[in-house]
Amino acid sequence: MPFFYIILTKATMTATIPTTYPPLKKSRNQMIDITPRTVEILKNFCTINKSIVIKPGNEIATLSINKNILAIADVEETFDSEIAIYDLGMFINGLTLLDQPKINTDSDSYVTITDAAGRSKTRYFYADPDIITQAPEDEIKLPSMDVSFHLDAETLRQLNKAASIYALPDLCLFGDGEEMNLTVTDKKNETSNNFSVKVGATDQNFCYCFRVENLKLLAGAYDVSISSKNVALFQGKGIKYYIALEPNA
Repeated sequence: MPFFYIILTKATMTATIPTTYPPLKKSRNQMIDITPRTVEILKNFCTINKSIVIKPGNEIATLSINKNILAIADVEETFDSEIAIYDLGMFINGLTLLDQPKINTDSDSYVTITDAAGRSKTRYFYADPDIITQAPEDEIKLPSMDVSFHLDAETLRQLNKAASIYALPDLCLFGDGEEMNLTVTDKKNETSNNFSVKVGATDQNFCYCFRVENLKLLAGAYDVSISSKNVALFQGKGIKYYIALEPNA
């Protein structure tokens, strides 16, 4: 199965992501309350990349190892230092171990996680950020916007459930000159079972396909924009995903 490497720059996407990152900087005595929503975002991002580098600010981003999924989320926390985490799953488990976790970035070597009362704590050592596939720092824009539609939360749930029930690998958006339909199918099998949902009207004919395994979206509603340059944007509430398309042949 070929992978599609997307380049994300201010105006376009190409085949590699040239990146340079500033040295690790730490601010002293930073205690940050980690909200349940941020924990859920981190759990979702862990399905995209098992490692992450959290940059200063109130945005968390991750890029898949194959560079075909980019996710960016706004969070309530404001991070004042860079946090490089190699085993994100373990880090999340450390957060869930404690009630109302707070993180302390006082050390240059590790992050300390404490509970609300300050009675229990654990520490997690930073990774070398250079060994982690990181999201680009530049603003991201689609190279073009050729098709758009709204994907409600229930339709997304149904499509995921149907893909699981029928063990289908592809999600395709079909336009027949009248309707747009999202269909989970196996595009390599003409006799494949499928499940379709109408998502809009169109006067165009097209077919855009994703691998179901790449649609690692948090539950919710999304405004979807697709570029003929083989990438799509799923814009949700406080979170967005750029996902590479698959070839139709």
